[in-house]
Amino acid sequence: MTTLNPLSVAVGRGDRTWHPWSAIRQEPRLTLVSGHGCHVRDDLGRRYLDLRSGTLNATIGYGRQAVVEAIREQASRLMTWDLAEVSTLPARALADRIASMLPAPLEYTLFCNSGSEATEAAVKIARMWHRIEGSPERTLVLSFADGYHGTTTATIAATASAFRREGVGPLSGGYAHLATPRCTKCADEDDHTRHVPGVQEWEAQILSVGPKSVAAILVEPVLSVGGVIVPPPGHLAELRALCDRYGILLITDEVATGFGRTGKVFGFEHDLNAPGQAPDIVTTAKGLTGGYAPLAAVTVPADIYAAFARDPLLGGLRHGHTTGGHATACAATLAVLDIVENDELVAAAADRGTQLLDALAPLKQRPTVCDVRGGGGAC
Repeated sequence: MTTLNPLSVAVGRGDRTWHPWSAIRQEPRLTLVSGHGCHVRDDLGRRYLDLRSGTLNATIGYGRQAVVEAIREQASRLMTWDLAEVSTLPARALADRIASMLPAPLEYTLFCNSGSEATEAAVKIARMWHRIEGSPERTLVLSFADGYHGTTTATIAATASAFRREGVGPLSGGYAHLATPRCTKCADEDDHTRHVPGVQEWEAQILSVGPKSVAAILVEPVLSVGGVIVPPPGHLAELRALCDRYGILLITDEVATGFGRTGKVFGFEHDLNAPGQAPDIVTTAKGLTGGYAPLAAVTVPADIYAAFARDPLLGGLRHGHTTGGHATACAATLAVLDIVENDELVAAAADRGTQLLDALAPLKQRPTVCDVRGGGGAC
């Protein structure tokens, strides 16, 4: 009796996958079948250099056997368990590991499955925390107009992008947008000034909506989907000071920038690097797992975590997902973080980033090139 390989059967009958973020077309799509290091191969045997790290998540390369073995071992022992009321060893170890990589007082981690889920959880935590603390009117979340925080109806509301918002409304309420800290010189060829919106504009916007209505400010250290916008140095410290002044929580979305992407373990560390200076909530995904498993995390300080013991309906967080903190995904992530640390990939990213920016800098002299930016570079 011949046993058919289901993968070969799927390839032979055509592609019934609904491909996200791409136009529907009839011609065959590139079909990848394997990867090793920074290269992948398609079903015709052609080899490609992956210059985008998958979707900014394949940060340690393909085929790392230590991660594969960690997945195999955990899946054979206990592949998963819902973390409501129960712990697993990989989830506990990973929460400890994340706490050790973040500055104090960030300590407790809620696990999710994707960056979008992490954003939604962070927003819910911020609003619920204010309610527990006696400020139920604080529900508004402010984010940069050009930011990107996910694809659910709630997270789409956190961006002003018409491309993402059109046709999917009504969106979740309770969001408003801050001016993006980007140089406007490329938008107006006749205006060669380099005004970058900053703390004065942001404070005016906070005052216009009413500071006591604002629960949180949600920002990416580098705006990835919005155009790889690198805000000027010090902008997060200014936002931190504004949040402290008006009792607002600061959430940094490190889904694209976390775990070494910017040459620091976390992107916020370029600005928030003084002792005790940190965001109130940090969301991570992508580089967290190196692309080996779906997993995301929301990390908060001990005081925010402890406050939920006073939640009147549960005495805890009324939020979660069946596979949030999936044991096999957590085991894979622990192996990924071992590689990140043992191979000194954060320092390597800083070195390669500087090398690349220096090599590309001359392109800015070309009239067809608006800018060259990345890492800690500014407009």
